[in-house]
Amino acid sequence: MENNNFWQTERGKAIIKLGGWFIFIIALIIFVLVSEKNANNSVIDDTNSDKDEVTETYEFLLFSEMINNLINGNYEYSYNITSNNINYIYEGIKCNNEELGYKESIDKIIKYYINDQNTYQVILNEYVEITNLYEGIDTNFINLDVLFNNLNEYLYNTVKNENTRVITYDKDGYKVSITTDLENITNISITTDNSVYNLDFNVINTCNLGVLSE
Repeated sequence: MENNNFWQTERGKAIIKLGGWFIFIIALIIFVLVSEKNANNSVIDDTNSDKDEVTETYEFLLFSEMINNLINGNYEYSYNITSNNINYIYEGIKCNNEELGYKESIDKIIKYYINDQNTYQVILNEYVEITNLYEGIDTNFINLDVLFNNLNEYLYNTVKNENTRVITYDKDGYKVSITTDLENITNISITTDNSVYNLDFNVINTCNLGVLSE
């Protein structure tokens, strides 16, 4: 009975009240620590989420460098040309300022070779000079020096899509669309009122034609 009476005294009530505050403070500390831990975990999750959502960015070689590399470099090419409703196909390789390829038209297929001096039709092991290899088409659109020189002073529009880029010119008389990857020009498409020139390129590092030498 004395113990029960003790808790009824002022001192007993004070101890009970002190114990209650002690329990409240402990609970508050635990609550704050748990809240901070959850907040930190949330920040980490958000950071990881942001990392997952970041898309890879691609850096393209300067367009002017791509042009220079194509004009002065080596490449395989495929030209599909429609001019005045007549189709021509040129497939070949440009190697160290020489070209070897095939021209296909509605009436025949010929093998040709071009160097700095002349253009030849290759017949078996003979090289016969010809002047009509590009008859029926506008060579200003397949001579890259001339083409890019004509476009040099015109503004162009650029659209990038992941690791490809499309550059377009809207020039008086014709439109030009140029597709590149990160390092090279891969396609040139030219459209006029009566013709379409679709030029595909595959840049190569080394080559050796091993054909006619002057």
